[in-house]
Amino acid sequence: MGAFSVFLTQSPSFLAHQRTMEELSGKSNAQTLFEIKQIPTDNHIRDILDSVEHEIIFPVFDQVIENLHQSGCKIL
Repeated sequence: MGAFSVFLTQSPSFLAHQRTMEELSGKSNAQTLFEIKQIPTDNHIRDILDSVEHEIIFPVFDQVIENLHQSGCKIL
């Protein structure tokens, strides 16, 4: 779940956003929403995702997009 959360921010990276939140409020979304105890670095997330074949991820991504469309979300 943490890997997908990178798409929900306007920061240059997931880690940068979480560190900013932690500095400002003492906790990050990674800790409160996603229950991530140690925030992975950008490179760590890339390493994890790079090892997964795209044939496995694409159907999941397609299903997420379909669910968003069905819920009325306006996306590309």
